[in-house]
Amino acid sequence: MLSSIAGLSVRYLESEFHTLFKLDPPALPRIDQSKFDEAYLLIDGLWFGRWFVLLVYRQSGNLRILHISIAGKEATTKIERDLKHIKDDLKYLFTGAVTDGGGGITSALNLVYPHMPHQICLAHMHRRIVSSLGRHSKDERIRILRWLADWVWMIESKTALSWWTKELKNWIYQNIIYLRESHKDETGRTWFVHGGVRKAVRMLVKLPATSFVFLDHPTMPKTTNELEATFSHLGQRWIRHKGLKKERWESFLKCFTYFYNKEKSGR
Repeated sequence: MLSSIAGLSVRYLESEFHTLFKLDPPALPRIDQSKFDEAYLLIDGLWFGRWFVLLVYRQSGNLRILHISIAGKEATTKIERDLKHIKDDLKYLFTGAVTDGGGGITSALNLVYPHMPHQICLAHMHRRIVSSLGRHSKDERIRILRWLADWVWMIESKTALSWWTKELKNWIYQNIIYLRESHKDETGRTWFVHGGVRKAVRMLVKLPATSFVFLDHPTMPKTTNELEATFSHLGQRWIRHKGLKKERWESFLKCFTYFYNKEKSGR
């Protein structure tokens, strides 16, 4: 389309774009942090199938993006470089971070900000738990566990969290035989029958330590929802154009990232 509009060959345009992508991205205008007593870094990744992830970094309460980058996966080394760029080059300070809880993001945060409070997005965790349990189970035990999972949105104090934790422990104690139920096939291989429920229980047990950090920091967001809407239009494009080859999506995302940064810099 660009070739037909500009009257230039596709090969020439490809060479020009490749030259642009080798340049350092333009610097984004700085955010004034003097108005914030506490500033929280939001990190989330928008996945395009299993090919690419668009990593987005933003300060809570401010619509301006600090940094975006594209990677094949949420690798610790890549995210560590991004965080060091934000910390050392852009000189931004934060009192906490809210992320989707990916292993690479968590490891990178521990390396760059080793003592900073880290809230794992409650919405992400809730979706994973519900996905493991299923939405319409006929088993009363699973319905009760699903009710406990949905109840996390009502917790706004440590007293409520303590009550919820006790209820979860009671459910596990009452259903321990159910959770340990296993099956052995003719080859001798053994696996747990209710693997999805066990996975959900493991995530629920970890929630008090990972997704209720905001109880100690009243202004900290409990989710990354304000960040997810930033590039929701890209997710819609992905749904409509899943048939595109990997190379075309890679070129599109590189082009988008470069020109988004260029537009934000005012150049």
